Amino acid sequence: MENITLLIIEDEEQMRMVLRYIIENSEFSYFDLREAATAEEAMNIISKEKIDIIICDYLLDKMGGIDFCKRASSLLPWSIRILISGNINFDELRSAMGRGDIFKFISKPFNEDEIINVLKEAMERIEENKKRKDLLDRLKDF
Repeated sequence: MENITLLIIEDEEQMRMVLRYIIENSEFSYFDLREAATAEEAMNIISKEKIDIIICDYLLDKMGGIDFCKRASSLLPWSIRILISGNINFDELRSAMGRGDIFKFISKPFNEDEIINVLKEAMERIEENKKRKDLLDRLKDF
């Protein structure tokens, strides 16, 4: 299995625990999980580590989830960014998805299948991105 690092950014500890439980008890139990309770903590993590998948809450402390995903997109352009929320501005979400800052949105409350299905889609995208990067690397050699 390829080493995949997933970062959960959620200010509610119970929600982080639920997401961790779902992932650890699924076919994605091999993921290397990281957690952050604040956007600042998450920025510190992504500035130091290669993160493949980010699951981010919409409502964070000093920076909204969409703003965080936009910043993460510039630091980690190949990362897959998933936004979760029970309350969201859909115009803002559509705009962020159109820019490519957010891959998928999951509405709270969510169920286990929703998380697993989106992670399956994220893994497909990671494979597509890997093929693109490999092709770009080969073209550089010409």
